[in-house]
Amino acid sequence: MCDYNDYKEIERTITDNDISFQKIDGDDKERLIQRLYDTFVIGNPRALWMNFKYIPENIDCNMEDPYFHLPEIIDGDTDLYFFIDYWNRDFIIYKAKMSDIHTFLGDCEALIDEYYLVTPDFTELYGITDHDDLLHIDIRQNEIRSHTSISE
Repeated sequence: MCDYNDYKEIERTITDNDISFQKIDGDDKERLIQRLYDTFVIGNPRALWMNFKYIPENIDCNMEDPYFHLPEIIDGDTDLYFFIDYWNRDFIIYKAKMSDIHTFLGDCEALIDEYYLVTPDFTELYGITDHDDLLHIDIRQNEIRSHTSISE
């Protein structure tokens, strides 16, 4: 679970920047997490990107933090589910526009090690890993892995 101070910092960032985030909790949160796994992940890996069902495209960010490239890749008006992977133990989930997510990350990214941006129809996922990789999966285009697990 997220440390109390981390939650406070997340809430401070949202409030200070007047960000429109819709927090997803309870049964809705559990359903979205299940859908994330069912759509994009094989098994229950420590980090989701370690065992994607699809071979992700690794978007070249010229050795820079992917945060700086998100506005070039995802339109600011795009609605997304924002899954903050809290140290591989829990997810904090918001629904928001990309522009608000980008503002949030600009203020609070140091707190967040890994996160996923998923379209509401769950056809696309953008993942920023703890190694600063920017991965993209479009289930309509990316190739499915030929074997069942990559991180045994």
